[in-house]
Amino acid sequence: MKYLKLTSIVMAAALVATGCAAKEAAEGTSGAAAPDGKVKLTFWTNARHDADLMEQKIKQFNETNKSNIQVEYRIMTDNYEQALQVAIQSDEAPDIMNAKSKLNMQDVVKMKAIEPLDEYLTPEMKARFGEQLLNLDRINTVDGKLYTLPNYGSTFRLLYNKDLFAKAGLTEPPKSLDELVTYASKITEAGENEGVYGFAVNMKNPVAAFERALTPLVRLDGKDYYDWKTGKYDFTIVTPYVETFKKIVENKSMLPGYESLDIDPLRNQFAQGKIGMYMSLSAEPSVYDTQFPTKIDWGVAQVPTIDGQAPKGANYIHAAGNWLYMSATSKHKKEAWEFMQYMYSDDVLVPYFEQGKGVGIIPSVVEKAKEPTLKNFKDFSPKDDAIWPATLTHKVEGKAWQNVIAESILGVTPLDKAIADLNKRYNEGLDNAEKAGTVKRVVIPDFNPRNLVTQ
Repeated sequence: MKYLKLTSIVMAAALVATGCAAKEAAEGTSGAAAPDGKVKLTFWTNARHDADLMEQKIKQFNETNKSNIQVEYRIMTDNYEQALQVAIQSDEAPDIMNAKSKLNMQDVVKMKAIEPLDEYLTPEMKARFGEQLLNLDRINTVDGKLYTLPNYGSTFRLLYNKDLFAKAGLTEPPKSLDELVTYASKITEAGENEGVYGFAVNMKNPVAAFERALTPLVRLDGKDYYDWKTGKYDFTIVTPYVETFKKIVENKSMLPGYESLDIDPLRNQFAQGKIGMYMSLSAEPSVYDTQFPTKIDWGVAQVPTIDGQAPKGANYIHAAGNWLYMSATSKHKKEAWEFMQYMYSDDVLVPYFEQGKGVGIIPSVVEKAKEPTLKNFKDFSPKDDAIWPATLTHKVEGKAWQNVIAESILGVTPLDKAIADLNKRYNEGLDNAEKAGTVKRVVIPDFNPRNLVTQ
């Protein structure tokens, strides 16, 4: 386990094993007083993509705040969630922590680890965010209490190589699932001699693959594998989308080795001009600006709908309703809130959006920000995108749905049997969890995917 700390304060030695987490957390004691009399706050995050801007802004805060506050900023490059849990359990939690993690907010609330923010909000802040963005159940609120505020999210799009499109005689991105299959075949045929393939998906990690390439398709058509109106799982709705991927595989238009392909090798192949299309999130413009610089002419489009017609739902904005937690055990909550107010200010969030660190969803930020200069980032701006209800988390016996769907695409399991298995296991899991009191079934009788929170 490693720490990368971006302030001038001397950092404790990097963690070398999970067992060191409690000791390391203790060395960054929440609310400890700095030697020079300053109030020291600790801020832990697992986000690396915004490190340059965060370092600059936190340095500015440390040098200009009038309350004698010094913020110690730590990027945890390994096992963030595990270290945070250990720190919380040993009463050594950081004063401020990034909420965008694999830790379920409801579980963190049950641990009494994070501070409700309702009493801290001023009328001006409430007006700035708006009622909808401050009332996202299980995203930033639990049982009516607010624990974190929004700052940015990630949207999902189809990325395509315009050069390969032109070579295949294609002039615009696909609008339907049938066109997606046809385009993939045409691109593969046109680039056969150069080892080009029409489509790719990073199925080494099915969870990551399908959050990028399946869920966006399903939700843009107004569907979800959890029926929000009835409170039951119905994986039948993914059938036409999974069959689309199976057709691309059968047509030999999928990049070979996709079953063990990770996202960075996929990006590298796209940057080299070997992939016609793939689906991913709004981090991609930054990736091709710094990590995999490319000379290809590439573009971004909304993912196709099932029939090529106007969306009946909304593509989803990922991780949009939360950002920072305040520790419930911090000894300097007043100072922690002052720092959080600064972090949520337009002074921080406007350049955050302008530099392409994340898709802005706070109205005042979007209004004040200049158009992002990062190539193609503006095409990830919300349009036919919305914040969907948080997915239920509960125990399910057997394989996760993403792994089962991956096996179906690979031809290991017939799709109809896979769907029947998922419907049975996931609904039984929800029933059992509800009876045990570990999860509340969410039913929204008037659920309308065209009426969800956008910003």
